[in-house]
Amino acid sequence: MSLNVSLAVSAAATAFLRSAAVVCVLAAIASAPGCATTTVRADRTDGIELEYLWTRKSEGQAAYYSVTRAGDFGSSGGYAAREREQNFKTSLSDAAAARFVELLRATGYAARPAESGAGEPRSEITVRDAEGRHRFTVDGQDADVDALRAFLAELSLRQFRNV
Repeated sequence: MSLNVSLAVSAAATAFLRSAAVVCVLAAIASAPGCATTTVRADRTDGIELEYLWTRKSEGQAAYYSVTRAGDFGSSGGYAAREREQNFKTSLSDAAAARFVELLRATGYAARPAESGAGEPRSEITVRDAEGRHRFTVDGQDADVDALRAFLAELSLRQFRNV
């Protein structure tokens, strides 16, 4: 009888140890690098992010545009724009993301003076890239900044495409 008890205890201990081993292996696999549940966002704009506030005070107009590294576009107009809020969001296509990068680089944002120009409209632009943060303001017309704004305005108007 003691042999049966001994075998029963041995079988229970073996089952417990197997269960503990399985738990340890599963814990090790779950904690291994690369197995985390964090979301990795794609960089679709060569590491460039933009915030752009455009205003024309004489006519009470304002527009706000933003683009993230992941290629997420946001915009708003009027009061929401002045508060830098977004009431329209979309993801840029690969072609639109590439065009955005091209137009933004054409502005020479990294070498621009902090303020330039005179008159209306006013463009307040902040760019973040691998070099850091670049901020500049352009008053009046500027061909490269105007081309960027026209592109961003066109993206923003897509919210009304089916209206």
